Amino acid sequence: MYVLGEEREIKFMYKRLGIIGGMGPLATYTFYKNIIENTDAKKDQDYIDMVILNASYIPDRTEAILHGGESPLPALLDAIKSLENSGCDLIAIPCNTSHYFFDEMQNSCKTKILNMIDLTGEKLENLGVKKVYLMATGGTVKTGVYEKYLSRGNIKIMPASDEEIAEMMKVIYDIKAGKNPDTGGLHNIAEKQLKLGCEKIILGCTELSTEKGRIAGIDKSMFIDAMEVLKDKILELFGKKD
Repeated sequence: MYVLGEEREIKFMYKRLGIIGGMGPLATYTFYKNIIENTDAKKDQDYIDMVILNASYIPDRTEAILHGGESPLPALLDAIKSLENSGCDLIAIPCNTSHYFFDEMQNSCKTKILNMIDLTGEKLENLGVKKVYLMATGGTVKTGVYEKYLSRGNIKIMPASDEEIAEMMKVIYDIKAGKNPDTGGLHNIAEKQLKLGCEKIILGCTELSTEKGRIAGIDKSMFIDAMEVLKDKILELFGKKD
């Protein structure tokens, strides 16, 4: 976990941000757009110096984790090396499922990689939240990558059924395919979980972050968007928060 003392030491020390994108490209675009729109800037030079690598060549994370597909780790490590060679001293990865490989990625390089799942857990702890529901890919849900970090704050993740995971995956892969997704099923899932006592719903897939305004009828304050948490931390560390 990030502790306050560490943040004070590293705050404003970073010079160039590296983003491993392409997982998927629309989520990368949304992430960049959100950083720009929320930066306290009056001229070009006030924005964060960054390199965005749209690494769409990285194999599917869920396919690798759950079905024995090609591992994305070598490609992720290659992307990290490319960003380091480009002078990036902080790396962000707007893809939740790829954080299954976080330890291997961080141990392979000297550059700091922000952990969006750890940061999301930290925010939930600060809010005093104890019970959440995770909307994410099957790879993220079934491997327990969120549990790994949220358990530190004694935060319980309410279980998702296979039917709910299938509905989430359908929306996620429709977005990746450039289709107009039907988010009605996600609305129904969210409504059900809130009635069961869920305090917050985590948007734990960056594709879902692009559609959070369309899960009709649900108060947006009930969502914790992991990609938004990552964006906020970047703006804070570069001293660009508006």
